[in-house]
Amino acid sequence: MDITLISQLSEALQEHTARYQELIDFLEDEKKYLLNLDLDGLLLVSKAKEKLAKIILASNEKLTEKIACAALMLGLPLDPPPTLAAIAMATPGPFGAKLSEMASTLARLKNLIVRENATAKHFVEHSLELVTESLNILSGANQLKGDGYSSDGKKEKTVKRGLPSKLSREV
Repeated sequence: MDITLISQLSEALQEHTARYQELIDFLEDEKKYLLNLDLDGLLLVSKAKEKLAKIILASNEKLTEKIACAALMLGLPLDPPPTLAAIAMATPGPFGAKLSEMASTLARLKNLIVRENATAKHFVEHSLELVTESLNILSGANQLKGDGYSSDGKKEKTVKRGLPSKLSREV
């Protein structure tokens, strides 16, 4: 077994894990900026996340290469590509335990990123709904059409959008 190859895989995993942790930090900053409606901060963190995403994509390619090399060295099939857990199980000694721990850490960070993204998405969607409702109220878009009566004199019950802004006397 080539210890150098496993060591290189371990280093690549550490770098990848550090980038994921950095992304989590950016997502937490983004949430803070969203809650404080700090658009300047939000723009800065958005640019930083975009730059980091490119770095992570490049890191993915290196990591995939290292995983394939380790799999070949350990005699694991490449189709389908082996998981880090499979490589860790096939790696003898303390390197296997270290790889297994790193794979678990990476999976945990990935799940945390997915949750942070879902939270941010929910917050943005909720905020957009509030803004839309406010705009509807301010623009009168939720008023009844015309005076509330059709051309044949019958009361119209349709509303353009939103809730009626006035209560009806009818019971």
